[in-house]
Amino acid sequence: MVHGNQIDTGVIMMELTELCERQAAFDARTAQYLRLGFDQFAAAAFVTTAAGPLSGPALDIGTGRGITAMALASQGLDVVSVDIDAGEQSLAALLTEECGLQDQIRFVCSDASTLRFPDSYFGCATMMDMLHHLADPIPVLEEVSRVLKPAGTLLLADFSAQGFELVKRVLHEEGCEHPVSGVTLKSAEAFLSGKEFSPMAHCSDHYHEIVVLVKNAEH
Repeated sequence: MVHGNQIDTGVIMMELTELCERQAAFDARTAQYLRLGFDQFAAAAFVTTAAGPLSGPALDIGTGRGITAMALASQGLDVVSVDIDAGEQSLAALLTEECGLQDQIRFVCSDASTLRFPDSYFGCATMMDMLHHLADPIPVLEEVSRVLKPAGTLLLADFSAQGFELVKRVLHEEGCEHPVSGVTLKSAEAFLSGKEFSPMAHCSDHYHEIVVLVKNAEH
């Protein structure tokens, strides 16, 4: 029994150590971005307000460090944030708690191509800095379409050309590479426009480009 407790304690300590390392890396990268003129939190606020007032609940695809989810929650929305990386979601949960938004955000560790939510459940959805990580975006886009309510808003955002260069530079300094699949806002917009979405707006700022789409209402 003691041995079991020791194992449990060891696992907890390893998880806490990893979480601290993730937070230190995030803080260092955030500071580097700021020195280069890029504010991740301001970018998320810009993206999530691009369509004006949003209806909830909100779906955030690709939790990352939870910055987009926090921007949505700051608007008073209840948020479900989905990602396949449990470690990243642990850091996002910590950052969310530090901001006092933990009661408004639920983190779900899941593949976004198989969402465990009923049809027409969410009032809005966001995908920020997510598309360029997908080899095949179609299953994810179809799932987002399924769970979004008619007349619901979908915000697609990704780095501008200057943004990709900035991220590449920062990650290169860290000894890392920034993989880019080739999936773009333009290709995602074209796919969704051919289904049941209507593009409503395009805008750019904070090293990002945004496409606002609305799901066509049922007749």
